[in-house]
Amino acid sequence: MVKKEIRKLTLAATLTAFSIVLDILFKTIVPSNLSFGFPFYAIPLVIGSIVLGPIYGGVMGFLSDAIGFFAAPKGDYNFIFALQAISWGIVPFLIARRNSKIWRVSLAILVTHIIASTLSTFADFMFQYLTLGKDYEQALMIAGLNVPLRLMMMPVNIVIISFITYQVNMRLEPLYVEFFHEARA
Repeated sequence: MVKKEIRKLTLAATLTAFSIVLDILFKTIVPSNLSFGFPFYAIPLVIGSIVLGPIYGGVMGFLSDAIGFFAAPKGDYNFIFALQAISWGIVPFLIARRNSKIWRVSLAILVTHIIASTLSTFADFMFQYLTLGKDYEQALMIAGLNVPLRLMMMPVNIVIISFITYQVNMRLEPLYVEFFHEARA
């Protein structure tokens, strides 16, 4: 039992580290004023959620966001923005599992992407309203600026993230079975 938990922690740490690297890479490549939604950092979080469960996935999302921020800070850290990454670590498990078909993985990515984008827009609004002291209408307008672009990129992101997640899970399934010492069906 202890060995299995250590393996889960090792896998979670590896996926979290990979998510951080992807996050920093995209923040470096894409200027911060255009960072409207390339959530490719979420691929390892989704895999972690599907393979390890929502608790590991949620913790991975939080750690990925926090460590990614402190490794490449831009402004002040605000926990409310971490809700987006945490959702990528929790929601997919509720819909898909390791050996799910591509349509189920895609559905998990679609639902999660909608939730994460909504949380990101909400975080933008709250940041503008509470932290920067903008009035309600101004904060709402600023938070809504990236929504059309996020919506436009969502189908592309869903296809890419679904395909990669599905392919990685299918290729790693034999390793998961061995990794967790499960009997093959």
